[in-house]
Amino acid sequence: MGSSKRVEGTSALKAVLFDAGNTLIYMPRSPEEMLQEVCRQWGVPISPEAARGACRQAERYYARHYLGYRGDQGEFWRRFHAEALRHLGIDDPGGDRSNHLSHVFGRDGVWVAYPEAADVCRQLRSAGLKLGVVSNGSTNTGDLLSQSGLLPFFDVVVASQEVGVQKPDPRIFAVALKRLGVLPPETLFVGDLYDVDILGALAAGISAVLIDRERRRARVDCPVIGNLEELIPLAIDVASEGREPRADCP
Repeated sequence: MGSSKRVEGTSALKAVLFDAGNTLIYMPRSPEEMLQEVCRQWGVPISPEAARGACRQAERYYARHYLGYRGDQGEFWRRFHAEALRHLGIDDPGGDRSNHLSHVFGRDGVWVAYPEAADVCRQLRSAGLKLGVVSNGSTNTGDLLSQSGLLPFFDVVVASQEVGVQKPDPRIFAVALKRLGVLPPETLFVGDLYDVDILGALAAGISAVLIDRERRRARVDCPVIGNLEELIPLAIDVASEGREPRADCP
């Protein structure tokens, strides 16, 4: 069961925004597992600890560079994976191995939709709601949603790499609202990270719902759901009754 907290207000809900990773889509296999498998195929086996360290090194590169990067996406991800190989001490003078990693991590099936995601999006659209995605991700976020079969449900996809700011900065939400043609009180946001997604949405004047699939958050000051199906009574009932989601998450 979801949180007993309600989303209340006085005017009609018009749009629902979602985070992407671990809200709508997820990786069935961890990056560490995938890196270990590729290295085994190369004949260079690595330990789980080494794989975790290499992935952390690549993520540090991502955090430092992705917002300001405006070049070729293929080159960006080659450099990202080159950082992992450098951490592991694996030679890659021609970039073939980092290019191969980019291909492996970018192929279909690496990211998939949660089982209930498509049906929930379909119900929300049928209720007359506009849908969008606001992601702290690269400009390939739309590609990941397309691979998972979800992209046709969304009117807008706003990625932080595209706009140069990331959640919890409220400006990234403002971009999505402008593109959808809706106001903050007419909008609901769903995300899995309280400090990033929920606080960012609230700072933008948007009501927020935390999705906590592992039931790890005991108490937060907003509605909590365990899966996307639990969003339906919070969103569709609000829309049909003409109530506005409150930004303070009562």
